[in-house]
Amino acid sequence: MIRYSLGIRVEPYQKPMHYKDKIALMGSCFTENIGKKLSDHYFNTMLNPNGIVFNPISLAEPFRRQFNQIAYAESDLIYNNDRWASWFHHGKFSNESKEILLATINHEQKVFDQFISEAQWLVITFGTAWVYHFLPEQLLVANCHKVAGQQFEKRLLEVDEIVMCWQKIITQLKAINPSLQIIFTVSPVKHLRDGVAENTVSKATLHLAIDKLVGNQVSYFPAYELVNDDLRDYRFYEPDGAHPNTMAIDYVFEKFCSSVVSHEANEIMAALDAYNRLKHHRPLSDSESNQSFLHQKLETKRLELIAQFPELKERL
Repeated sequence: MIRYSLGIRVEPYQKPMHYKDKIALMGSCFTENIGKKLSDHYFNTMLNPNGIVFNPISLAEPFRRQFNQIAYAESDLIYNNDRWASWFHHGKFSNESKEILLATINHEQKVFDQFISEAQWLVITFGTAWVYHFLPEQLLVANCHKVAGQQFEKRLLEVDEIVMCWQKIITQLKAINPSLQIIFTVSPVKHLRDGVAENTVSKATLHLAIDKLVGNQVSYFPAYELVNDDLRDYRFYEPDGAHPNTMAIDYVFEKFCSSVVSHEANEIMAALDAYNRLKHHRPLSDSESNQSFLHQKLETKRLELIAQFPELKERL
C-alpha cells in the first residue's frame, strides 16, 4: 500500500464539471495525460489546438488569434530539415507542404474558436517560464524546431508580464463566454535541461503569476503540489527523473475528479471503466465466434449505459 506524506485535501468545486459540459485543455504534456483520461471517459473535450506548448505567452497565442481574427500565414512558418513548421505550434503539425500545414493549423484554430466560445471549462497548465526569442525576427516562439541554438535568446518571463497577458485574455473570454470557468495548474514535470535551480525559479514564477490571476471563475488546481509535496518520492517519476509516471498521473486525476467533477459524473466514469475494460479486452482466441460474442456483449453493455445515462448517447 502506498502511503502519502501529507494527504493534501482539494476542496470540492461549488459548480462542478458535468458530462454535458465542453472542456478545453491546453498546455504541457501533463495536460495531455489528464485530457486523455477525460476523453477516455467520453467527456466532450478539445485538447491543445497548437499541440503541446509550455510557456504562458505562447499558450496565449490561439486566444490572440481568435480575438483579433488573425489567420496563420507563411510569415509564421519556418522551413527547416525539408519540412515546414509553425513557430506557434508543436512539431506534430509540421508538413512537407506549407499549403497543407497552413490549412491544417487554420482549420484547428477555427474549431478552437467555436469550441471555446461554447465551453464551460478551460484548463490551462503552465510548464515553464523560460522562453526563447528567435533573434532574426525578434519573435517569442513556442518551439525551436531544432533550429541552431545560436539563433535564439533565452530569458525568464517576468511575473507581471504573464499576469498582464492573461488578465487581458480572461477579460476577453468572459466577454464572449460569461459562464466559462478557468482552472490554472502548474505542470509537475521538471524541466531539468534548464538546470535544477533554474527549474525551481521558473515554477515559482508561474505560481506567483497564477496567484495574481485567481479570482472570479478563475481557480488553481494543485497538480504540482500533489506530485511534489504529497507523493514527494522519485518512485512516482519515470526513469528520466522529470516526468511523473502512471501512478502519479492516476493519483492527480483521482484528486481532480473528486474535487472538480460532479458526483453524478464520477458515477458515470465508474460505469465506463467496466465498459472500457471490456472494450480493450484481448481474448485468448481470435476465432470468429469468439469475436462475435465479445462484440455482442460490448454492444449490450453500450446500450445499457446509454439507457442509464442518456448524455452518453452521442459519445459511445
